Amino acid sequence: MQGSTAAGTLLLAGGGSGGHIYPNMAVAERLAAAGSRLRPIYAVSERGIDRTVCEAIDGAAWAAMPAQPMAMSPGGLWRWWQGYRAATDACAALLRDQGVTAVISTGGYVGGPAVAAASKLGVPSCLINLDAVPGKANRWSARQADEVFTAYDGTGLPRAQHVGVPLRDASRATLKAATARHQLGLTPGRPTLLVTAGSQGATSINAAMAELVSRTVARRALQTWEVIHLTGSAEGEATRAAEAYARVGVRAVVQPFYAAMGVAWSAAELAVCRAGAGTVAEAWASGTPAVFLPYPHHRDQHQRHNAEPLVRAGGALLAEDHVDPIPTVGGLLGRVVELLSNAARRESMRQSLLRSRPSDGAEAVARWAMGAGG
Repeated sequence: MQGSTAAGTLLLAGGGSGGHIYPNMAVAERLAAAGSRLRPIYAVSERGIDRTVCEAIDGAAWAAMPAQPMAMSPGGLWRWWQGYRAATDACAALLRDQGVTAVISTGGYVGGPAVAAASKLGVPSCLINLDAVPGKANRWSARQADEVFTAYDGTGLPRAQHVGVPLRDASRATLKAATARHQLGLTPGRPTLLVTAGSQGATSINAAMAELVSRTVARRALQTWEVIHLTGSAEGEATRAAEAYARVGVRAVVQPFYAAMGVAWSAAELAVCRAGAGTVAEAWASGTPAVFLPYPHHRDQHQRHNAEPLVRAGGALLAEDHVDPIPTVGGLLGRVVELLSNAARRESMRQSLLRSRPSDGAEAVARWAMGAGG
């Protein structure tokens, strides 16, 4: 256990990426704003990104669970099962020792054991399903949880209440564009392209952007633009990306990770990004036109489904990540160049997003927590 603890707290379970922790942070923020006496404890994974995120939360109490992601190989399934059992036991101990009165899970391999432990001990729990296509862990947890919230309609989850993705204050675009660009070290009066793949990064997107800016037509379109590129923390990625922009004379601020994403979305005129639930929700809430490159290796293609409501609304485009940057750029180049060059279309897309964006899911979940946890 890291940080301070208190009896009568709320267990917020979810980890493995910022995308599973940040929605829980949003709920905790709404509870604090409402004057709730519930105190949060975060149950996260053992990954380094989870430690980084939790240590940035003022005074947060958190515990790393020994849960492991599911893999379909025999060895992978065994590691997942061992981790699931150990994490369920650890969550049960946490519930007993801390007097936890309610559990919120954002799903995935950390959230599942927490809901299972709550069910075993008779502690009220809810699931927040973040993706358009629920994974195995969420389908199982939905049967055990007392309440189910989902960020997408039509998931088939039982008893699911449709709400928006809970967004923390730091993810909300509340600044004027010029102010945000100044904070990021960009030129306030120049439009900004945001490139991001979420907290875990994506080497294929980094490579595709390096290839894209090497093309003459893209360099010309970017002459009046600047870039903020968040590469993820994989070794050497930020350095390679910065060098790629510098070689072709495109001004860019390159960082592995940026916690205050609301500043980045405030600055952005256009985004090229993955389609994880959190990234999609932030683009939607901020009204930022986006070209989404869904993660290509998920069997259920849930990231593609995450982005489709924005595409249908007229506020986003889809492109395919082939992993190899050459074919990726083949599908990406025309879309990005056209949007970089067409301010009227960007504004039309922005208005489409602002008209269609969902309500704040954090408020609905916080109301449940206050009723269930006291």
